[in-house]
Amino acid sequence: MFLKSFFTLFIAATLSFVARADQLAVVTLDQAISATEYLQTQEAVILWCACCEGDPMSAVMISEVYYQEWGADENGEMLYSVHINGIDQDGNEVVGLGVDLAYVHVVIENTAYCLGTQLGMVCDPCVEPFSLE
Repeated sequence: MFLKSFFTLFIAATLSFVARADQLAVVTLDQAISATEYLQTQEAVILWCACCEGDPMSAVMISEVYYQEWGADENGEMLYSVHINGIDQDGNEVVGLGVDLAYVHVVIENTAYCLGTQLGMVCDPCVEPFSLE
């Protein structure tokens, strides 16, 4: 009985982590357009998956944002991914970085907000808006 309960708990925890790891990495066309248009108004973003162990917070100065076809879902609907080109906080060039909108944070008046939630998308960024001061 203990082993069965442990196994069930392990599977539930694993699935919960997987569900959080790629929430909005692949989105609909409307979502991709909204995200791209919003990000084109931003100078920089913070990339951080707060619930992903060992994922450091990083800033990227944006030079270009675009979306591209990812593939079709099980119903044949085409899905898309959003990508960023720019320079990271260490001065390294970032090219074609596919982002998960649940873990892209935009800065509004010194506070970072999850882009996915800002655009009304359902996601769990694993962190409340946070101050950059």
